[in-house]
Amino acid sequence: MINNDKVKRLKKEKFIAGTALILGMTTFGVAGYADGVTDGSSSNVTLPSNVKSLDDASGTGSTSSSSSTGNSGSSSKPSTSGSTSKPSKPSSSSTNNSSTTTQAPSTSVSTTAPSTSTSTVAPSNYSQDNAYYQTSTAAQIPNSSADSAPSIYAGPVLKTIESAKSIDKIDTSSTEAFIKSIADRVRILAGKNNLYASIILAQAILESGSGRSNMSQQYFNIFNITGAYLGKSISFKTEEFSGNNPYYIEQSFRVYSNYDQALDDYINLMIKGTTWNSEIYAGAWKSRAKTYQEAAQALQGIFATDPAYAQKLIEIIQEYKLDAYDNVDSTTQVVDSKIPESPLVASKLDNSAYPEYNGVEYPGADSYAFGNCTQYVYNRIIQLGGLVGTHMGNGGEWGINAQAQGYFTTTVPTEGYAVSFPPGVAGSSSEYGHVAFVEKVYSDNSILVSEMNVKGNNIVSERHISAGVAALVTYIQPK
Repeated sequence: MINNDKVKRLKKEKFIAGTALILGMTTFGVAGYADGVTDGSSSNVTLPSNVKSLDDASGTGSTSSSSSTGNSGSSSKPSTSGSTSKPSKPSSSSTNNSSTTTQAPSTSVSTTAPSTSTSTVAPSNYSQDNAYYQTSTAAQIPNSSADSAPSIYAGPVLKTIESAKSIDKIDTSSTEAFIKSIADRVRILAGKNNLYASIILAQAILESGSGRSNMSQQYFNIFNITGAYLGKSISFKTEEFSGNNPYYIEQSFRVYSNYDQALDDYINLMIKGTTWNSEIYAGAWKSRAKTYQEAAQALQGIFATDPAYAQKLIEIIQEYKLDAYDNVDSTTQVVDSKIPESPLVASKLDNSAYPEYNGVEYPGADSYAFGNCTQYVYNRIIQLGGLVGTHMGNGGEWGINAQAQGYFTTTVPTEGYAVSFPPGVAGSSSEYGHVAFVEKVYSDNSILVSEMNVKGNNIVSERHISAGVAALVTYIQPK
């Protein structure tokens, strides 16, 4: 016999994560300048008619924890993985109001081959994560203290782990299967970036209904982050809270090409914050929160407006024992030996360095904007005896476009590869991202890159990128 009182209670406790209190904020970094804008590429995502371009998307770079995960034609906020306050072992049936969803589509994301080790020590005079400049006169953006702050996390630490592949696809048959699909990649990125993997996993479960929401399956947005990503967004009406009172608002949500983009974007947002507050999520860092419970409470009212958000995260972590994934720290080395060497290594000089950039504009370089990062990396690779396509897109699109064009890509730092930075990562453009060339990989998996247009149009410079940030980008092997 059905207990009607229980049914009513469950409906009342509708699964809603809430939404960021601050709308219209951009991710940390210099927004919207012309680096690579004339590359003439397009995203590999096939977008429905109601997906907006950056020009008409509101809230670029803002975050939302609202469960706006239904069909694109929905006029109200769809539900996700059930009616309880937290998902518990979702079935394979529909998680939305009006349609049945299928297994999340897989994308052609490269495997994460492990890094080759080197005895080179990162020079102490290099700064960590220097700002990505729009012009040579732009003010420097301060670093996030998340990069260097010692962690106060007191749990067990696993010092050596296997290399984790990029997230090709997710298993939505159960919450446990969903966790297994993403946990290895999450724990590496969390450990290298001063975050709790348990919190990230719990948010992914809560926001996406264990990967079964339409927002996750159609647009790869497993964290319901609002705004636009590489100019792509989708609009929904979502239910938010003012105190305990719900209300509806239409928002734009980011559209990604794969799950790794969504995860990297989330990590970048958590450690770099917003344009006006780089430490808005600092309370959830391991260096600020002694436990995952403290981290969850720090996100209450900041990441989400749902008054029960922190408690839901804590209950999910406890039910699925997600704190077991918090045992990785920033010193962990990702070990393996399967990554292919760059063909450009043969051009190295006797001092094990690559020849200096010669400034030559090679045939095909005019397919990229003059003086920009994309044209530089194209010319640099040709100079060193390699090949790379003339239509790889904006800097932040080189990774996904390279995969589509048959290049080997990886998320592990590799010398002699091009490196594509997602929008906002390492201070890159929040609209176009960035691309550079990996000159060296250090023993801690930090990297030295050469790049153009960071200190001004047509100016070549070098920068040291910390291991945590280096784990968020995509590396492309030249042909």
